[in-house]
Amino acid sequence: MTRHKHNIVRHHARGRACRALAAIMALAVAVGGGLATSTALADEPQQCGVSDSVCYAGYNANGLKRIATDLSENGTGSQYYAIMESNLQKDVRGSITLSDGSKLPFRLIGVLHDDLADGSGRKAGLTFMAVNAMPKAYCMIGTMPSDNTTSCSGESTNWGGWRDSRLRQWMNGGEVWNMFPQTFRDNVSTVLKQTNNMEYGNTAGSAASATSDRLWLVSYRELVPTLYDGWKTSGGFQTLSQEGSQYEFFKGRVTNNYSSNRILQGMYKTASGSSPAGIHYDYWWERSSHPRASLYFLCVGSDGNPRYYSGLNRRALVPAFSF
Repeated sequence: MTRHKHNIVRHHARGRACRALAAIMALAVAVGGGLATSTALADEPQQCGVSDSVCYAGYNANGLKRIATDLSENGTGSQYYAIMESNLQKDVRGSITLSDGSKLPFRLIGVLHDDLADGSGRKAGLTFMAVNAMPKAYCMIGTMPSDNTTSCSGESTNWGGWRDSRLRQWMNGGEVWNMFPQTFRDNVSTVLKQTNNMEYGNTAGSAASATSDRLWLVSYRELVPTLYDGWKTSGGFQTLSQEGSQYEFFKGRVTNNYSSNRILQGMYKTASGSSPAGIHYDYWWERSSHPRASLYFLCVGSDGNPRYYSGLNRRALVPAFSF
């Protein structure tokens, strides 16, 4: 090949390469933002698909974890802070498909509220709570029956509090935990929950202590704006006040600490509108021990009153969790 022909071939090859590069650049600009756009899209939180068992505001469990991590690392400066605050105020609902095929609706109750248990000193980005009850009712303590008998067997006591309760065991590695899909279990965060975990015989307790939990029950203090004055003379009142603070969602919505609250009514029912199997009266559990009695834990009544109490009877389970 002569030098002249060789130069012509090189010229055409260079032209084709330039045109190809120009086409790539034009496409990148057309999709908005240049070559970095594809990377940015890959970093977006995963959205819900038809096969996802967890979905909230268009995001699946992996997506919620990514958003929560960004919130945890960047606080109120996170790009997701404003939208999640808006979702909380608007009471946007999500849904989890449990192992029996039933649905568990849930809502956002706190943004940057709970302390992570990983030693980082950071807050969990998102805290959620079920809107309805699990399909089955549980005792807080004692041995569960094998049928729909409405009470458990065993000694009725709240010594050891939430920390030593059977229900906490079932929610953090037993029957209740196993009802949740794997994608939920892979992404949910472990947080520290403060509770009156009084020792044997000391019904008052001296101070709240922390447990590490993946699923938990809200405390009386996390529901109400102030504690009931009638319990001030009881030994457990001070410790009851140390069991967290009212979740943001409940501010202005739960105003009564010893009477009914509309937002809490009917939460003992399942998503289908039925009562959980084995339930004894229409109450759902809190994790707080009764401040005056060594036999009971507090419950929320069907009318949304958060001051009821129970021992070995089976009540509805309305779990909370964080990402």
